[in-house]
Amino acid sequence: METFVHHQIHDLLMGAHHPVFICDERIDGDSLGSSLAMAHFLKGRGVTVPVFVSAPIPEPYRFLPGIEQTTTSREIFQDPNIDLVVVFDCSDAEFVRGLLELTPHHPTIVNIDHHATNARYGDVNQVLVDSPATAEVVHRFFVENHIMPSREMATCLLTGICFDTTVFSNSATGERALGAASELMTAGGRIQDVIRHIYQSRSVSALRIWGEALSRLSTHGPSGAVFTFITASDLEKSDLEPDEVDGLSNFLQLVVDAHTLFVIRETPTGEWKVSMRSSEHDVASVAKAFGGGGHKKAAGFVHPKGSLMCDESGCQALVQKAMAVIE
Repeated sequence: METFVHHQIHDLLMGAHHPVFICDERIDGDSLGSSLAMAHFLKGRGVTVPVFVSAPIPEPYRFLPGIEQTTTSREIFQDPNIDLVVVFDCSDAEFVRGLLELTPHHPTIVNIDHHATNARYGDVNQVLVDSPATAEVVHRFFVENHIMPSREMATCLLTGICFDTTVFSNSATGERALGAASELMTAGGRIQDVIRHIYQSRSVSALRIWGEALSRLSTHGPSGAVFTFITASDLEKSDLEPDEVDGLSNFLQLVVDAHTLFVIRETPTGEWKVSMRSSEHDVASVAKAFGGGGHKKAAGFVHPKGSLMCDESGCQALVQKAMAVIE
């Protein structure tokens, strides 16, 4: 079935005259890398595809080949000629539906992902939960359709795999991740560029915020889960954009001896973005219970503003609610 769907997607792409790509609402290396690799594939066949992103591209990803094809303009969905929409690395059906409501007609929807919480909202769904990254799913697509990735395509896919495996150090790392990465490096993918831009470009201000978060590390006594938090005031005082402090949960997973980790960040609008990592529990079930999504060992959700304060006691209460879903 997987091979059939890869061929089906290929036929749809080859037959499309006005396709549009959509990245996950939360912009990261996997959603960008997988969508831009596919955009490069079509550009090589004479079709330039707009890649919709929900916000301006964070600085660490601006090195990616083809980044100029991304757009934040929702007006692209008002084009009556759109005949195909491909969504990458997005398990949130409501986010996609909100964009598709802007289209004059109903184009064919292709949903490419690897999240266990994906609702299979596409007309065609290639959701491979055994994959370490959506970029690896796209790599399988190229292999099954006998497509040799260019250097640019390979670099984009390596970005996705490196991001979702935290450079081959988390539980997503396995034969598929390492095998795909090896093939992509052979194709000319620039893995050192990927690592330098994504993981070695933290500003001093961002590292200071990480330091604040490290000083707040606490344990939820009943469950043994470890958590920390970053307030909107922290970011405001440092004059940082929220995306500049991303990656803390992956870092803590490497260095903290805990079965489950929570990194809680208050947004400027007062909501809480909760990132979870676990070596023992299915945190995707927690995320789903709170309207979020992700993988069994790495997931997240957004907690509404107003019900709790973003401080140690508020975070304790939130972790209590989250761990109760598991227990």
